[in-house]
Amino acid sequence: AIEGLGLDKAGIRTTERGAIEVDEHLRTSRPHIYAIGDVNGGPQFTYISRDDHRIVADRLLGDGTRSTADRRAVPHTMFITPPFSTVGLTETAARERGHNVRIASKLVAQTTATHRARIMGDTRGLIKFVIDADTDLILGAALISIDSQEVINLVAFAMRHDVPAGELGNAIYTHPSTTEGFNELLGTVARANGRAHTLRPS
Repeated sequence: AIEGLGLDKAGIRTTERGAIEVDEHLRTSRPHIYAIGDVNGGPQFTYISRDDHRIVADRLLGDGTRSTADRRAVPHTMFITPPFSTVGLTETAARERGHNVRIASKLVAQTTATHRARIMGDTRGLIKFVIDADTDLILGAALISIDSQEVINLVAFAMRHDVPAGELGNAIYTHPSTTEGFNELLGTVARANGRAHTLRPS
C-alpha cells in the first residue's frame, strides 16, 4: 500500500491489515474493479470465494441485487473425527442479544434415531440447537457427529428460509441417515416427551 494513504499502486483502497477494501457488491474504490476471494479480507473459505464469484457475476450479467448482505447462516466445519460443524449463534450469543432461548441438545450415543452413527461404528458427539422459544426459529446449531459436514448445510438452509425447528423435526428423512436424529430432537413428539430441554448457559 502507498504509505499513509491506504492505497495500492493502482489507487485501490486497502484496509489497515492490507486487504482490498470492497463494498457489499465487492467493488473496490475503483468502481470498475472488483476483488473476490481471500484478497478482500472476508471469511477465508473456498465456498465464500465461490459466492463472491456469484455476486460479481450477478452484478455484471444479472440484475445486480445479490450482495454480501445476503449471507445469512453461513455454516462452518472443522474436519476432525467426527467432524465439528456450526452455524449461527451460540447459546451465549443468543441470550446476550435478548432472545428467549430454548435448547434442544442430546448426545449422539443417547439418541435412538442415530442409526447411521451406529452403522458407522462411531456414536461419539453431540447435537445442539439454539432455538428462539417465541418463534420456533433456529438461531444456531452445533453438531459434532458423523456426517455433520453435510447435515449442517440443511440446518443452514432452514435458517436462511425461516423454517421452524418443529418443521425440520417433523420432516420425513431417509433411513438410515444422520438427519433422522432431528425427528427425535426437534419433532412434536420429542418436545412433548421433554427431550428438548434447557441446559445451563454455555
